[in-house]
Amino acid sequence: MPTEPTAAQLIALVVAIPGVAGIEPGIGTSLRALEARIRRTEPHATHFGLHVDHNARTVTVEVSLNRSRPIRQTVRDIQHALHGALAATMPEPTQWQVRVQSLSAN
Repeated sequence: MPTEPTAAQLIALVVAIPGVAGIEPGIGTSLRALEARIRRTEPHATHFGLHVDHNARTVTVEVSLNRSRPIRQTVRDIQHALHGALAATMPEPTQWQVRVQSLSAN
């Protein structure tokens, strides 16, 4: 049975993509991360700026992007990277959400 990558591994994967300035958590993933830590559930699937929900079949990552590349291309690359890392452990169909929280000059 394939093992799911940790949140830290997924975040490192996303941040390594050209055009990504960093993870920028919004209120949604922040509250989910706090709830998971309080309830001590889903430790590998929730982190500030990242939420993987197997039951709802969603993967959400919140990022800050720079304008070194076209935004759509960067978002597409993020979705493909997450899909490649999680395809073996996520049920199909899965919704891959990339929330762009901010854009920087470069």
